[in-house]
Amino acid sequence: MTERALPTIGVGVRHRPEAAASPRPITRTHVRDTTRPAVARKEAILNTPARAGMLVGASAAVYALTLTGISGLQAETDASVAADRVPYQAVVAQTRAANDELEAGILKADAEVRALVATYGRVGTNVEAYEARLDSLAALVAEVRGTAAALPTRIKLPTVTMRGAIAGSSRSGGGTTRRTTAKTGASGG
Repeated sequence: MTERALPTIGVGVRHRPEAAASPRPITRTHVRDTTRPAVARKEAILNTPARAGMLVGASAAVYALTLTGISGLQAETDASVAADRVPYQAVVAQTRAANDELEAGILKADAEVRALVATYGRVGTNVEAYEARLDSLAALVAEVRGTAAALPTRIKLPTVTMRGAIAGSSRSGGGTTRRTTAKTGASGG
């Protein structure tokens, strides 16, 4: 606690040794003594609120200096970490470029696979149509075999001779006529 000088409380009459020798009587109106010097009070310049304010200010200044030092150290550490990471950034850039190239290759392969699937689907529908035609041709062949088996074996079938170009065989482009003779084995002869 701060010790503070309290003001003196006067009674109204002060005891003066020369006042007894004075011919004038002392009354209440003459209480003031001008011959005696005023007593200087010893009041503390720094009272409790002022000291508290100074303590808060000093601790805030110390805290600010500490934060400044820590921020400086942290900036120094960050700069050294960034400098250490520079060689790895080139490797990361190369890895990203390779990854982008790989992604482009995968997208191209995906597009090719989709085109292949579409082509396979079209071929599959064509194969189904060919299978249906082959099934009808197989039924026709079975019918012809049945008819051929029903023919008597003693009938002699004539020999077929073809003259001229065979339809669909113009591959040679020469325009020559081929002569073809064919015999069937159905009559046994």
